[in-house]
Amino acid sequence: MLRSVMALLIFFFIAASCSEDSTDLPPVEERVKEAVSGLRTDLTAPANGWRLEYQPTEESGTFLILMKFTPDGNVNIKSDVPDNNGEFFDHTISYRIDNALGLELILETYGVFHYLFELDQATFGGEFEFLFKKKEGDGLIFESISDTSNPTQLVFTPAGANDENEFARVITENLGKFNLDNPQIFGTINPTQQVILTDKNISIFWTIDLTKRNLTAEFAGIGTTRDEVLANSRITLNHFTKYTLSNGQLVLENPLSFNLNGQSNNISALTLSDFSLTGPDLCASGVNNTEPKYFGQTSGLGTVSLVNSLLSNRGIEFTKTVYTVNALFIFDDQGNSLQETGSIAQKLPGTSGFVFFYGVQLNDPTIPIYSVGFIMDDGEIYVREYQPTTTAVNLVKISLLDQYYYSATPPAGTELALKEITDEIFAGGEFYAFDLPQNGIKVFRLYNPCNKYEFFLIPN
Repeated sequence: MLRSVMALLIFFFIAASCSEDSTDLPPVEERVKEAVSGLRTDLTAPANGWRLEYQPTEESGTFLILMKFTPDGNVNIKSDVPDNNGEFFDHTISYRIDNALGLELILETYGVFHYLFELDQATFGGEFEFLFKKKEGDGLIFESISDTSNPTQLVFTPAGANDENEFARVITENLGKFNLDNPQIFGTINPTQQVILTDKNISIFWTIDLTKRNLTAEFAGIGTTRDEVLANSRITLNHFTKYTLSNGQLVLENPLSFNLNGQSNNISALTLSDFSLTGPDLCASGVNNTEPKYFGQTSGLGTVSLVNSLLSNRGIEFTKTVYTVNALFIFDDQGNSLQETGSIAQKLPGTSGFVFFYGVQLNDPTIPIYSVGFIMDDGEIYVREYQPTTTAVNLVKISLLDQYYYSATPPAGTELALKEITDEIFAGGEFYAFDLPQNGIKVFRLYNPCNKYEFFLIPN
């Protein structure tokens, strides 16, 4: 009997304890609602909103982003990303706070974060869904949800009243003019800029990714013009750095230091001031005359000019051999294939391939080692001879000769067609080679700055 009474008392004690606990602990839905409300309160609290120095990947530079959240589910976002005609300089989109993996901040409508996410077919590493991790001092710490490994950490810090003055929007817009302005097949060629240290009589050539905000200083040489640099000795730099645009400057995260011509040079930032479209023409014959030029200063080295160039180490492996490609891969300045709708289709029907003999003899000894032309559907080869001038970088100059060679007697009119088509492709007599590896196959992309044509070649 006593044991029964004791068991009953224990049961009521446990039941009372459980009832007490369940009374003290709010339902899950209520706790989630409180957490969401708490994060919304934190997001909307700072008077000037939040400052985010945003680095989507370890290879990208930093973007300054300012965000001001409102309780009604909108966020005003300011940046210096110039794309979409400046849409992302100042735009307001909607947001929401979810609770799935934890507290999640979701930027709902399209904005600068979505744009960065989409770059390189959504492989750039941008994000627009953030997992809230913790409060740290006055800041909020988030992580990227879309990163499958090594998630990006985003640190929101309260913005200052004058933070917007740090934006370098004019610089980002002007630097965008260094991009080649014609459509390019298989993605754009990142621009090479010639950084001219006028007071030192030295030029640096770096390839710059204006979207991801990084650059590689490839080489430096003596001289302030392309031809002066080509005529003098050069040194390889191969210096990679991310950069930031802020307060009128292009700031290198990893400063560039080198010795050349008995001089020590160090560049940590360029202060850019005067911009114009008066830079040297990429075409030696000067047919375009609208190239960008930035003028400024760099500490310790004096005056600096930034102009467009196509000289690059990205094509130095374009060496003497026989190159071929399907004739489909010759494009005009609008991205149209000459074989489909252009002069090859009109003047030389029955063409299947394009061939570029570069200092190498094929089986037929009658074909000059320097000649260019076409392979026909029946296997015959029609070529035109040229005289080359090569450089130690990726520039190739050719002078077309009025000498023609055929593996078999061609139809009437072939020679005129061959002359007109090759005159068109090689107008100006220069082209620049760039590496374009594709699935383990070495491919070179050739760009003609005079007519803005491009074609592709594969070494045999």
